[in-house]
Amino acid sequence: MKQRTTASHRSALALAVALTPIAGAYADNHTDDRIAALEQQVQMLKEMLQSQQNQIQVTTERLDIDEKKIASNTASADEAHMTAAGTKLSYGGFIKVDSIATSYSEGKPKNGLIEDFMVPSLIPVSDGSGESYQAYNLHAKTSRFFLKTATQTDVGTISTNFEMDFAVGGQGNERVSNSWANRMRHAYVKWQYSEDSSLLAGQTWSTFFNVGTLPANLDFVGPVGTIFNRQPMIRITTGPWMFAVENPRTRLNGEPHDDFSEGIPDLVARYNGKNGGLAWSLAGIARQLTYDNGTTDDSVAGYGLSLSGKYVMGAADIRFGANYGDALGRYLGINAFNDGYIANDGSIETFDQMGAFVAYRRSFSDQWSGGVTLSMAEADNPSIAEYAAAPTLAKSYQTGHVNLIWSPTKKMSIGGELVYGTKELENGNDGSMTRLQMTVKYGI
Repeated sequence: MKQRTTASHRSALALAVALTPIAGAYADNHTDDRIAALEQQVQMLKEMLQSQQNQIQVTTERLDIDEKKIASNTASADEAHMTAAGTKLSYGGFIKVDSIATSYSEGKPKNGLIEDFMVPSLIPVSDGSGESYQAYNLHAKTSRFFLKTATQTDVGTISTNFEMDFAVGGQGNERVSNSWANRMRHAYVKWQYSEDSSLLAGQTWSTFFNVGTLPANLDFVGPVGTIFNRQPMIRITTGPWMFAVENPRTRLNGEPHDDFSEGIPDLVARYNGKNGGLAWSLAGIARQLTYDNGTTDDSVAGYGLSLSGKYVMGAADIRFGANYGDALGRYLGINAFNDGYIANDGSIETFDQMGAFVAYRRSFSDQWSGGVTLSMAEADNPSIAEYAAAPTLAKSYQTGHVNLIWSPTKKMSIGGELVYGTKELENGNDGSMTRLQMTVKYGI
């Protein structure tokens, strides 16, 4: 600003010097009026210079104000950046491509979901008159993506998790673009208010399910005897104990739609223990099954128990699970059995169900690993006298998995898995499936 003022003065002085000889010349040849006119012009130039100086002063003051505003905004931005920096953001997931060739002993499945991953209840069955059916499917639907945050606060760590994949949705087709819609897997917030205590609210794995014991199979779910469930909940964890209220849903035989909502949530309690290389959990669930078709209604209580664990032995581990109850229903083996049935008299009845699995996995080197999983599930179904459609109920399942996986580099795996499954109805009708699955997977 000072340089501009000096330049203006110099211009005025130069102009004044230039006008001086002119004024002298005119003084010699003209009247005093001419001299007065020149003096008036010089006075006007001085006033113009003063006006420019005033404008420069105002501009300088405005610039000072703007600089203060910029500094203030910068400080606010820095403060906001510091707040954001206090939150750790992470993302990840994987790309997974499955090549699946399957042979069914008793014909074509009625539901194509079993083409993407094994759903034991969808294995076709017959009285032995069915013909074998072969199918091939290549898809990337189980690829997934997640976003997680963790923020340190005065009251503890608050974290979030949002995860999605593209399976099960049923939106899209394989004719041209194979455009599959994404679906929500996990969406929850967790408040870790002390070292061993937390509050979780949102959708994630059921508290009744110890996901850490799920066998390392290439198939999306795995053994029929495992608990497998995700749903909305509110969960409190304190030390080794977990308590949760979870979203209720009743599925019964005997109604066209088979889906009913309970009056109270499913209640879950779980204890986690660890002894040396063994990590285990014992969980119990209490449920209320309800039915109301507008003319007949009923409700009944049901329960389930689950014991599961993982035992690490150097480069190998054994994973196991045993589940029993009269209302395991939708929690066991992707709804291998229904929660209960509507008896001939219109009342809801439960029935005993059980499932179990054992899996062995071993790392042969830094790049090679493999495993074997065996599993079963059974139900003590009602008689025809109790339920007219009893002969059509699933009685038992068996599944087996054998795999070999090669990891040429970190986060990448290429593997093959042989899958076998059987299903038998109460009336003796049965069926089986044999599958060869090849998988390429890369973690993000």
